[in-house]
Amino acid sequence: MNSWKNLKGAVLTLGLALGGQAAYAQDDYPNKPIEITAPYDAGGATDRMVRHLAPFLADALGTPVNVVNRPGGGTLTGTVYFHNQPADGYTVMFIPPTPYFVNHIEVMNAPFKLDDFIFVNAQEVAQSLMVVPKGSQVQSFDEIIEGLKEPGKLSAAVITGSSEHISLLLMMEKLGIPSENLRLVTYDGGGPTRTAIIGGQVDFGMVPGQGSEVIFDQVNKIMVVADETNPDWPDATPINEALKSYGVEMPILDSSVRSMVVLAKLKEEYPDRYQKFVDTYKSVVESEEYQASAKEGNYGRDWRGPEASTELVKRNYGLLVEYSRLLE
Repeated sequence: MNSWKNLKGAVLTLGLALGGQAAYAQDDYPNKPIEITAPYDAGGATDRMVRHLAPFLADALGTPVNVVNRPGGGTLTGTVYFHNQPADGYTVMFIPPTPYFVNHIEVMNAPFKLDDFIFVNAQEVAQSLMVVPKGSQVQSFDEIIEGLKEPGKLSAAVITGSSEHISLLLMMEKLGIPSENLRLVTYDGGGPTRTAIIGGQVDFGMVPGQGSEVIFDQVNKIMVVADETNPDWPDATPINEALKSYGVEMPILDSSVRSMVVLAKLKEEYPDRYQKFVDTYKSVVESEEYQASAKEGNYGRDWRGPEASTELVKRNYGLLVEYSRLLE
């Protein structure tokens, strides 16, 4: 009888010990590598930015943080993969939800919705910039507007379907200028667009300002789609300031919003893990070491946090949905 009691006690003790270990393992986040899903090809501006960030996060979290490229479908393939992962904090994503998510959800019927994600931090918000090659026939905002009033006089380069594309057409609509007046040349990426501009193939262009620094010595910056002057581009006039004399105003559509993303279920199912990831990420971005390194590499280094970042993404999403009709 005593041997049975002893055995029963031993089993109970073992069970409690194992249960304690399981609970500890669950709370000891992270205790295995974390994947940052990168739903685009390696080598681009967003990819370089997240690969710069990853080792800082790994040091702070005390576990490997691996950037895994999962390209395809204009970031849809990798986003669907991420959406299908367990919401346990071991797979996160870094992506420009602006402008990609509108196309995924509104056009491609993606198996997810905006509220399935929490935008932890919009670490970089790129602004659309109007530039002219130094040999262009137009060298000021007013000259561009006057030229646009003459059918076929001016040509411009943009990335197809981009925020720059929409902002340019919206500006013309606000000014009452038919879009047909402009000889618009569209490209599939920033590289070809910038090449066309500096090569003098067009009179002006709209490009994502962040990432276009490589051409700044060959162009003049005319206007930025922003509420305020960008201190890095003091010669680019904020769009509504430039439009003030024409008696019109237009909403600000950001070029792209590069953000860390987690599944919304993570906050519901593992609130402690969610908070630890957010707090650690914040401490990394705000650290002197990271700020200095990111500044040297010309990477976005802002901390906005989940609330402000989500508001920013949703505002841009709504504007893209509203004005995508201009692309038809």
